[in-house]
Amino acid sequence: MEELVPVVLGVVLGVMIWGGSAGGRRTVLSLCAVLVSAFAATVLSGEYQESWIYLLLDLAEATLGFALGTVIVRRWRASQAVSPPPGRTSTTERH
Repeated sequence: MEELVPVVLGVVLGVMIWGGSAGGRRTVLSLCAVLVSAFAATVLSGEYQESWIYLLLDLAEATLGFALGTVIVRRWRASQAVSPPPGRTSTTERH
């Protein structure tokens, strides 16, 4: 169950960051979110006391979750896009 924490945290942060920010800020926030969520999962679970190698595992899981969150936002935005009706090639029609 503890292995789901970085994945779920990554999904939540991915949706929040990719849904609410843009440009270069989004890239920096993405990197920070993955690193912080992996570090938090490792420390809060106590795995660091056994070995810091668990940080790498949690980093991979957080990255996977973040990527999933990004895909969710992109697909949601794509589904919200309005396509022109059949027979029209543009959104403006000349008379």
